[in-house]
Amino acid sequence: MLLQEITYPAHTWALAWRLEEDAQQLVALCRDAGIPVDDLQQVPVKRLREKAVERMLLQQAFRLPVTVKYTPQGAPFIVDKEDISISFTHTPLLVAMAWSDKHIIGIDAERCDRRQVIRVRDKFLNAREKSFILADDLTAHLIAWTAKEAVIKAVRNNAIDWTNGIVLDKFTPNPVETRFDAYFDGCCYHLSTRMVDGHFVTVARLDTGQTDASGQ
Repeated sequence: MLLQEITYPAHTWALAWRLEEDAQQLVALCRDAGIPVDDLQQVPVKRLREKAVERMLLQQAFRLPVTVKYTPQGAPFIVDKEDISISFTHTPLLVAMAWSDKHIIGIDAERCDRRQVIRVRDKFLNAREKSFILADDLTAHLIAWTAKEAVIKAVRNNAIDWTNGIVLDKFTPNPVETRFDAYFDGCCYHLSTRMVDGHFVTVARLDTGQTDASGQ
């Protein structure tokens, strides 16, 4: 079920879908909307559900059929619309997509009750970040986790050192929206975290002035 569209500053948007339908229902919804899905029939059920929702979100965002391909680093881009940056995130209960026609962006989501992030804090927080993210603050851990994941998706490189390579500014969780910045390789990424249907959803936005958002 489509939950909502979120508008961010500077030509950036996101759509979120609560993943409650089974595969057959999602395929039927796609076909009713004229969205091709025959190529998904041999895809594992979990992935089929995610891909079907991705295609419905794309249809909702752009109001016409589009074709998505992937860079060698696994980043999605829209064929013939390389000036638009897109990013997807999936959890067992949520699929979300962010896009922008002005910025390179990344999006990540995580359930608000996923306490596992606290147990692995040493793997993604550097010493400075630990000084303001208290060891028992689940909300701050989840915001930091999704922030670094969103930056990784914007950078389009899963191999980067996200503990010390990505540096977060100090932030204070806000129940409506948490805004702060992150830095990687001399670049600044503007971050926004909001609560969507029991998930923290973070969008990272980089203004590069480039027109080719696919990275090609």
